Amino acid sequence: MSNKWLVVVVLVLLVLTGAMGLRNVVTAHAGAINVANGGAPIPPDVWSNGGAPIPPDAWSNGGAPIPPDAWSNGGAPIPPDARVN
Repeated sequence: MSNKWLVVVVLVLLVLTGAMGLRNVVTAHAGAINVANGGAPIPPDVWSNGGAPIPPDAWSNGGAPIPPDAWSNGGAPIPPDARVN
């Protein structure tokens, strides 16, 4: 590498180091909520339900009878094995 490239690399590293130091100084003197949200109040949790009743489970069956097993054969005769010739 030539001296010109080494000087460029050193200057870039100095600029990046200064930028990181400035960022640390700015974040140390500001509250995390004020930086992220300005002066507004903290918004409610997206997953909270508020005062509403708890919604039913998506996989519950309610009052309906239990559905038959998808793999059961019902009252039909057992089909022959497809692998047998």
